[in-house]
Amino acid sequence: MGKGDSIIVAVRVRPFNDREKTRNCKLVIEMPDEETTVIRDPKTNDEKRFTYDHSYWSHDGFSEKKNGYLEPTDPHYADQRRVFEDLGRGVLANAWAGYNCSLFAYGQTGSGKSYSIVGFKNNKGIVPIVCEELFKQIADNKKKNMQFEVFVSMMEIYCEKVRDLLSSTPPPKGGLKVREHPKNGFYVENLTTVPVNSFKEIEAKIEEGTKSRTIAATQMNATSSRAHTIVKITFNQKSSKQAGGTSMKKSEINLVDLAGSERQSAAGTEGDRLKEGIVINQSLTTLGRVIKALHDSQKAKSGKKTQIPYRDSVLTCLLKNALGGNSKTIMIAAISPADINFEETLSTLRFADRAKSIKTNAVVNENQTERALRELREENLRLQSQIQGGTAGDASNEEIEKLRRQLAENQKEMEEMEKSWQQKIAEEAAKHASGASEKVEMEAKKKKMCHLWNLNEDPALTNVIVHFIPVGESVVGNKPTSSGNFIQMSGLSILPQHVTLKNDGNNQIHLSPCSEDLDIFINGKPVHGETQLQQNDRVFFGGNHLYVFNNPTKKGIRTDITYENAQAEIAQNHAAALGNRGLGGGSKRDLILEEELMSTLPLVQRANAMATELGRNVKFEIVLVSPEMRGLTSGLTEIWVKVHNISEDTYFLWEKSRFMNRYYGMQEMYEAKQDGSEDWNMPKERDPFYEPPDSPVFIASSVVFLQSLAYLIDVEEQFPIVDLSGQEIGLLTVGLSPCSTTGKELRGEYVEDPDQLIGKNIAFKVKVISAVGLPRRILKSNCKYRFFGSKKMTTTATVSGNTPAYGHEETFQFKPVTKEVADYLANSNLYITFWGTQRPRGASSRKNSISTIGSNEAREGPNKAKRVERLVHQAKTSENRNISVKALETVLKGVDDNENRKTRKQSMKKAGSTTIKSRSGSKKPKAK
Repeated sequence: MGKGDSIIVAVRVRPFNDREKTRNCKLVIEMPDEETTVIRDPKTNDEKRFTYDHSYWSHDGFSEKKNGYLEPTDPHYADQRRVFEDLGRGVLANAWAGYNCSLFAYGQTGSGKSYSIVGFKNNKGIVPIVCEELFKQIADNKKKNMQFEVFVSMMEIYCEKVRDLLSSTPPPKGGLKVREHPKNGFYVENLTTVPVNSFKEIEAKIEEGTKSRTIAATQMNATSSRAHTIVKITFNQKSSKQAGGTSMKKSEINLVDLAGSERQSAAGTEGDRLKEGIVINQSLTTLGRVIKALHDSQKAKSGKKTQIPYRDSVLTCLLKNALGGNSKTIMIAAISPADINFEETLSTLRFADRAKSIKTNAVVNENQTERALRELREENLRLQSQIQGGTAGDASNEEIEKLRRQLAENQKEMEEMEKSWQQKIAEEAAKHASGASEKVEMEAKKKKMCHLWNLNEDPALTNVIVHFIPVGESVVGNKPTSSGNFIQMSGLSILPQHVTLKNDGNNQIHLSPCSEDLDIFINGKPVHGETQLQQNDRVFFGGNHLYVFNNPTKKGIRTDITYENAQAEIAQNHAAALGNRGLGGGSKRDLILEEELMSTLPLVQRANAMATELGRNVKFEIVLVSPEMRGLTSGLTEIWVKVHNISEDTYFLWEKSRFMNRYYGMQEMYEAKQDGSEDWNMPKERDPFYEPPDSPVFIASSVVFLQSLAYLIDVEEQFPIVDLSGQEIGLLTVGLSPCSTTGKELRGEYVEDPDQLIGKNIAFKVKVISAVGLPRRILKSNCKYRFFGSKKMTTTATVSGNTPAYGHEETFQFKPVTKEVADYLANSNLYITFWGTQRPRGASSRKNSISTIGSNEAREGPNKAKRVERLVHQAKTSENRNISVKALETVLKGVDDNENRKTRKQSMKKAGSTTIKSRSGSKKPKAK
């Protein structure tokens, strides 16, 4: 590649995964040739075409060899070796030429990014093959006057914090600092750089970094799909010159596995005060903006300079060279083939399409060692002079500190340059004298001792942590005991003494919780007493601690257990507890609900644990909400989260997307406390756990029967108001009237068959009159519903009190009535949802027993009493049912709550046993 070359972009599609196969997903991706990718909209069948440098078809056309390698059976199939030959081989060639190289993988979680970059078992990805080939080529190119040096570093970016994955010391508060060098650009201060002498050594270091990442994710409650991992390989080629001195070519290879690119859903977050304050992944959001800005600036004809927002995130600072500077860059966009991921896949393809137009300007990094040392010494003298002058002059403390940091960095670089390669290797070997045999010892131990191995949502982090269970009694907890065997698990929900494990000579192993309140599950079922562990049991200890038990002295050990399997068990048992015993039945609806429950349940459990750790008196609970409960006539059951603020005794319902938005804020708050930040404890207006009482909340719903309108019968009826737990919390009075298109109500114009309405111009009036008996915590409320043909919800006025008089009327015209309208009236119901605000515990208004009207008249003034009197008068004159009038008169007289409850029970019996009547008292005609 020459100067000003574009980023090489490749797209790779994977096979269907188990989830997609179970849901019988349809294929929406085609690759007719090696450069073109076609995506088809599953709803409209419209196609969009994209052209890239490489389009890799890895969906089908392969078979598995005995050693597990997936080899092609069709020439169209792209295996791991072909991807390396096209992309990785170029990375190696550029590294030998002295260029900086970058390769990064982009795509949603589960799209196959890590498979292309890292690989799985014998299907090695680009990173291990590049490293292996590099050392092979070094062995083939060894000459007397040449010396080769390879260094590796590994870091993770999570929530804008950089963590060194190869460091043996605890990370500093707030993570490692990102600094900017005037010549070399952005770098991570004090990042561990390890010299390696062989592929085995580099492989061991990557495994060490992966283990460090797994432990951190478990302890810090981190979601691995939100983290970016960067493996940086530095390759130096030193050659001695005949005239004396040494010259060096230096190449930095950055191999980047980006976090999942799924977008944050806006649905369900409307009105959330923290919607804009919490960014699921600021680095990835900024990366998209940087790519767009680079694309726009390089396409602009006017030559106007565009500001590129590199500094807006840690990731884009560190990828500045890769995206627009001194680097030869390759991007792999990994995509799903399934229709259920259409939106995310299309977003990934568009991102890749923008990236392919970006150009970088790579140069050969070559200099003479002696000259570089001389320049560094001269620069250090200049910096010392500036520091001395600045101390005596008017330079700020920040400026002087910056000069001192640069001086220290130069000094460190000089010392490294003056060391011989043998010295560097010897120093690293001394640090890790026992590390080489650690893995071998662990594998041998696993064949003899009972043990637990971890499960993680990221397959690369599964089976990385192993806890051995010695004979006798062992305590599992977060603080070592003074005596006896101890297994340390740190992080959320783990007590100092959490459970005890009794090993009876590797014959029987029993688990006993140390407290009754612990959420411990074995194979998805809660455990409260002593339980014997069986081979391959999935044990959930709480927080992020999910393990598989193995006893090597017995047969039947399985290695195919996944995180998804274990979570599915917990989800199915939880669904049964919620009353949905049909989950897992195999229907598409059940499968979708099970997936949602699997993904949400562990987050709700962690949210409760974080609330406890941070002293938030809040309880989260999953609820299943049917479409009817949400005011819809059809749709899927959704998972919502019920939030109970115990201190204020208020209840809220968050849709899943709103909960997810808040969950990421909770994570950041928890991590800030773990880091020792003084600013972790946020005020209420920024606290992700807190919902103000004046936030509108879903309360309940009511089902209104529409059949009377199908026969042109005018009715007014009371209907039960039912909350999510199935409890009746009040009664709603609703009137339904057929009328002319001018609004005049039709009286006595009954029809024998709803089909007689077809072709006529008729309107229907919906009256939401009032409600009685709402819970005392409700301060204000309104109703929402959607009548046939309405695009938006119809909303009543917001009214105060426990017996609100909505006084709402809305007319819906049909010119003419169609077959669909007639069928809707005859066979469907109107679902009315209740929304309101609450009185927190301790508020003065909460002391009132019934309503803000009647018993509260002295404070509220006479207006509300007059309004209710007017409603009573209207109800009497329109021959309303006596129960509605009695209920309202009861409120005016201020009868106590017990009497009010008796009235409600009597009215419910009446409502349940009464047929729908017209105002003239005639019964509804039977449908033929």
